Amino acid sequence: MTGVKPDIFRHLLHYTYGRKVTYKDLKANAKDIINASDKYGIVNLKLDAEACYIKSTPINIENTLENLLYTDTKNCSLLKEAVMKFIVENGMEVAEKVCFKDVPGNVFLIS
Repeated sequence: MTGVKPDIFRHLLHYTYGRKVTYKDLKANAKDIINASDKYGIVNLKLDAEACYIKSTPINIENTLENLLYTDTKNCSLLKEAVMKFIVENGMEVAEKVCFKDVPGNVFLIS
């Protein structure tokens, strides 16, 4: 399989065959698991990894734009909701410190 690390692919296989991916593994590999799950259509594992990423990675001014763009490329509705909530709750600070000039317009559409 191209584009997926062997240990991440192993997690996908184990999950597909009914085994759980530990929280520790989800936390350590959240984005890799999201990417691979998205690529192979393993929706529930993708949602688990997304939820773990949200829980273990604080959204802040420094990563707002990166996370928002990532949600658009991987269709991560849970993460998008968390990022949009952060933007709404911190509107003035986000407006002052984050440049959305080159962001595609569809990133702001709520799925």
